[in-house]
Amino acid sequence: MHLKLLVLSTILLSGQVYSQSFNQMTTSVRDASTQILDYTREHHGEIYAVRRDIDSLSSNDSNMKDFKILHNPTLIYKPTMDWQAMATAEFKYSDQPSARAGADYPNGFYRGLFTVTRKNILSEKENGLQLDVGLGRRQYNTGSEQQAGGKFALSSYGNNRIFATVSKSMGKHNASLFAQFLNNDIKKNTASTWKNSLELIPTINVQLTESLSYLFNDDIVINLAKNDNTARSYSITHDMNLAYLNFQWNDKINTYYQFKYEHNENFTRDFQAQDDYFLHYIGMGYAFTPKATIALEAGSEIFHARDGRDVFAKNVLYPELALYLDFAI
Repeated sequence: MHLKLLVLSTILLSGQVYSQSFNQMTTSVRDASTQILDYTREHHGEIYAVRRDIDSLSSNDSNMKDFKILHNPTLIYKPTMDWQAMATAEFKYSDQPSARAGADYPNGFYRGLFTVTRKNILSEKENGLQLDVGLGRRQYNTGSEQQAGGKFALSSYGNNRIFATVSKSMGKHNASLFAQFLNNDIKKNTASTWKNSLELIPTINVQLTESLSYLFNDDIVINLAKNDNTARSYSITHDMNLAYLNFQWNDKINTYYQFKYEHNENFTRDFQAQDDYFLHYIGMGYAFTPKATIALEAGSEIFHARDGRDVFAKNVLYPELALYLDFAI
């Protein structure tokens, strides 16, 4: 099976959305188990086969020849129904040259996250909505060969964060707002280093029919520059699911369609530094059990503002495939 990825970050979010659906599906099972075991182990995996360079004149570079793999184990501990501790790690591997794979693929541990959450500070039953708050620490593997002192050396050890989630159910529909403030633990100062960041993720989930659901969310990140001499003191990015339509055929099989918009910019005023593109994906998932699922996804960019094409993105001719694996113990 040939699996490929041209825009890794967009596929990753697709996997996250599908993983969220999987997590929702296993919530009742997980809650029942935590009353006995107090913890749950989850594993999320992604596999890609990638083209090294579609613009290269060499067929060795333009053909699918490289693999990228993500393994994301998570441990969730619930001493009570109102408290939760979560530890998660990302291990990334690639057979691409390090100059092509970059700092995101150190062929080992990439980064970890630890959070403690106080749930149900407000509850829907008593207050009309639910409020959860928490603290977290992100840690990067700054000691890997690619990141320690080479071309892709990271400017941050990690970051500290405080977050809150407000959510409300309305019959079969629900909405939430996730807000997070981050403080960068800076390793070295560069022109692109951010000092503080605000992340907002509004989400709306509508059950259109008994089997069809619609999800919208927008991952908005506002970064404040560390350096005082940058042209702009802040930058804003969007990672928006304009439409995520999921159809549940039965308790085993679901299909989905995802239409996305992404916007990136930095601390310069250069118009070319801003980038906008639209993408779409279609996928099918299969649940072996409520705790074990697999999904196959295909898709591509549709429009890209900075790829030199008048209408359709050049990557529209190179649809990508991704394989997602999720299971919980």
